[in-house]
Formats: sequence, C-alpha cells, structure tokens
Amino acid sequence: MWLAILFLVLSAVAGPSRAASNQYVILGAGSRPCGSWLQLRSQALPESAILQSWLLGYVTSVNANLLSVNQDVTAGATPDALFSWIDNYCAAHPLDSVARAAGAMIDSFLVKKKTQ
Repeated sequence: MWLAILFLVLSAVAGPSRAASNQYVILGAGSRPCGSWLQLRSQALPESAILQSWLLGYVTSVNANLLSVNQDVTAGATPDALFSWIDNYCAAHPLDSVARAAGAMIDSFLVKKKTQ
C-alpha cells in the first residue's frame, strides 16, 4: 500500500501533466487563431507567408532541440504537406492557436514515428 502512495506522490512531483507542460509563451504569428490561418491561406494573402514561415520555424526548432543531427520529425514531408495538415486541423479547431495546431501536428508525427 505504501508503495502505491509513494508512486503517486513521486508521479505528481516528478513532472507536470502534459497539459501543464504545454503552457508556454507563444511569440510571433503562432499566437494567431486557426481561423486566421484558414482565412489568410484561402485568400492567398501575403500575411499567409508569415504564418507559414512561423510553422516551418517551429518544426525546425523541434528538429534542433529534440532530435539528432540530420533528423526531421516530419520524416521529409514537404512544406505544402505540412500546411495542408494545419489546414485540416484548423478547419476542425478554428479557435485554437496556430501554435497548438503545430504542436498537434508534431505529436502526430512523433506517434507515427514510434509505431514504425
């Protein structure tokens, strides 16, 4: 019994939940809502390039900080494929931030990578 209690206490202290660990300051275009992503992309407005560049920078940051040299979390997906993934996510979650959409995309790639 005491072992189970110890496990619960250590689990609570050892690390925050996934939800708490995702709370960080979003800088730049990633703070925009998904609805903005969809609107800008559908109208091919110049501001769309800013959001797309932010997304590619996010992916690059993940590659630089989580992976070894010459690895790509997206397994070589093209920028257009990444933008389409975000299009689909944002259509289903228009109030989420672009950063949240990017995080969900990275999570999906990591899950896929684990199952391969």
